[in-house]
Amino acid sequence: MKNLIFKINLILATAAVGLYVLTSGCSDASNKNNSAGAGTRSTPTYSIANAHPGAGRIVVLGDSLAAGHKATIDDVKPAGCMKQLPNEFIADLAVPGLTSEEISAKLRIVEGTHPKLIFVSSGGNDTLLDHNRPGAYPENKTLNEMNDMFDFLLQTGAVVAYLSINPPVPYAGRMSAITQMAQNKGIIIIDGMNGFWQNPNLMADTIHPNDSGYKIMCDRTIDAIKGYYP
Repeated sequence: MKNLIFKINLILATAAVGLYVLTSGCSDASNKNNSAGAGTRSTPTYSIANAHPGAGRIVVLGDSLAAGHKATIDDVKPAGCMKQLPNEFIADLAVPGLTSEEISAKLRIVEGTHPKLIFVSSGGNDTLLDHNRPGAYPENKTLNEMNDMFDFLLQTGAVVAYLSINPPVPYAGRMSAITQMAQNKGIIIIDGMNGFWQNPNLMADTIHPNDSGYKIMCDRTIDAIKGYYP
């Protein structure tokens, strides 16, 4: 009788362990599925390329959002924001209105700075041009340019952060494609304007944040980068 009870208890214990392993594995998979693509997470679920390159030179590259257009306080603009991170100096190469092609023309300058961290915003002006003049800037042109740009930036050995935007307009589909491309390459994704677009308290116009919006974007940027730089 004692042997029978022992065998029953052993069977029950083994079954309990198996159930725990099964449910634990499901929970982990569910957490990964829920967190993948969460725009404001500061700790991505994918590997970041060139993580922890050491403190050094920082480059801000791109369009009006990278330039902090419409902000009146320098410290909330991306270049000013980067002062919160260890650096030798910050090269601000962002210019309002630049397309991906025009931003790509600055890549040799970026390389010459020997950067350790690169913050980039690109693609939005391509979208606007193509919307205003259909066919003027095809989506595949943007994606090819961004693919080459990301590869070039990563080859410098710097950790790269991309300002991902998702404006609520039907013609901006390429922006999410750029974000996915960047993630696949191990680039830090910063969903800096999540929740901004229809909030007049955070926007200076329909595209650019005001000082309060840029301050939030700055906080999100630093939060996303600090785990991988320096």
